[in-house]
Amino acid sequence: MVKIFHLDDESFYLELTKEIMMAYDGDIEIETSTSPAEAVKRLKMPGLDGIEFMRRLREHSGVPVILYTHYSDEGVAREAFKAGVNDYVRKANDAEHFIVLLKRIRNVVDMHRMELEIRRRERPTAPED
Repeated sequence: MVKIFHLDDESFYLELTKEIMMAYDGDIEIETSTSPAEAVKRLKMPGLDGIEFMRRLREHSGVPVILYTHYSDEGVAREAFKAGVNDYVRKANDAEHFIVLLKRIRNVVDMHRMELEIRRRERPTAPED
């Protein structure tokens, strides 16, 4: 199961993305919100913009994050990657786009899970008595 929190100020895209992705992959759960304040409240980081939000999130969590936006500003993308996003996907208005988005989500989640497993295996185990 992959759990996704999708934050977008455009409610139309929240619902459309959720509907299409859940129809394509029944093994995901998507929570949505149009309110950055709600996301900030959930993580207790008030008064931040998106990039600063990412920097702070990275101080506490390695949870995978994809910047999903209409904007194609390379400066924003560069700052987002510096802040710790795992991927950057530009929104598009075609159905194929949602399949690509879902695959990118799966990729970052799979990579995250592999990294956690590698770290788990590298931890020294306590000797048995």
